[in-house]
Amino acid sequence: MHGVTTHAVMFLSQLDATRTNEAYAHATHYEAVPVKELRAMLAALPDDAIAASTFVDVGAGMGRAMMIASEYPFKRILGIELSPALAQIARENLARARDLATRCRDVRLVRGDARRRTFPAGNLVVFLFNPFDGSALRETITRIAGSRAAGDTVYVLYHTPVHREVLEAFGVEAVAEFPYAAVLRLRG
Repeated sequence: MHGVTTHAVMFLSQLDATRTNEAYAHATHYEAVPVKELRAMLAALPDDAIAASTFVDVGAGMGRAMMIASEYPFKRILGIELSPALAQIARENLARARDLATRCRDVRLVRGDARRRTFPAGNLVVFLFNPFDGSALRETITRIAGSRAAGDTVYVLYHTPVHREVLEAFGVEAVAEFPYAAVLRLRG
């Protein structure tokens, strides 16, 4: 896809064997999101939500979701990746990608623990491909919800929603349901 490699399934311990900090205990594995499935999730958003939001890929992996999101008119795109190895691959992929119908050029990737990140102000579209366990999801969503100003909207595109009950505890409204994912809006 676009001159880059993003297709793989691997555990972070395979990539970052020397990393043993507490954040790694919560991480799941890396697997690239199916392109058609992410596009279907994005199509479920209200038209005005995309242009008014920052797309945040939590667990950005090799950057596939960020590249797909760049083809939509988001205000900006932010990827957050715990693994130094995956973050480096994503940076290389983002730099090498070609033939993208790019509509958002403000694309940034940071390495770090999403539970400890400061999320951008304003409206968000947060993409999760089951990046971590329920505990880390709760901490991350608490951080996002707690940093919103009145009137900000947060949509969560949750692929493989293993820990959906965590989001439901925050009060969410289902925007779209798929066999593989849910598009939810945080009430706030």
